[in-house]
Amino acid sequence: MSHSAAPAYNEWVFCASCSARLPDSESARGRPRRFCSPKCRTRAWRERDGLPWELAKLDRWCRRVGKRPYTIDGRPASSADPGTWSSYAAASRSKFGHGVGVMLGDGLGCWDIDHCLQGGRLAPWARQALSLVGDPVFVERSLSGDGLHVFVRADPAPGWRQGGVEFSSSGHFIAVTGHAVSLDELARGAA
Repeated sequence: MSHSAAPAYNEWVFCASCSARLPDSESARGRPRRFCSPKCRTRAWRERDGLPWELAKLDRWCRRVGKRPYTIDGRPASSADPGTWSSYAAASRSKFGHGVGVMLGDGLGCWDIDHCLQGGRLAPWARQALSLVGDPVFVERSLSGDGLHVFVRADPAPGWRQGGVEFSSSGHFIAVTGHAVSLDELARGAA
C-alpha cells in the first residue's frame, strides 16, 4: 500500500456523520458514498465548524481511519511524534480516511464515557462521572453514538479507566465526531 493511498478497502466504509456502515455502491453521481442518508449529509454540513476555537486552534490534529490516527497524507500518525500532526484546517481539508481526531496533551484532556446515553438521556451512573468534570471545553457524541467525549483543560497526568469511563490528558488519540451536545440538555433528557 502506498503511503498516500487509502487503505485497500473502500475508505468510506462508514458514514462520515453517524459512523453507520455504508452500502458498497457508489452515489447517484458515481462517487464513493460518504453519508448513509441525506439527513447525515445535512447534519455534517451544519456541524462542519462546530468546534470551539480553543480546540480548533491546536496543532494536534490528524486524519483517522476508524479510531486509528493518520497524517493528512495517509501515513500512520503517532501520539509521540508531533511531526505527524497538523492544524485543524489542514486535517479538515484532507480527504484521507473517515474524519479527524486530536492528540491529547499540551493542556487538553478528555473524559471518554462509553455507552452512557440511553434513549437520548444520560444514564444515572454517567451523571455521577460527569460531576467530576470541571468546566468542559467541548462535549460531543462519540463514534458509537451512545457515548460522550468531554474535552477539558488538563495538566499531563497518567490516564486511567474504570468501567465505562476513561480519562487521558497526554499520549492518546481521540477520534472527533463534531456532534456537539450540551450537558445541560443531557441532564434534561433533551439531547
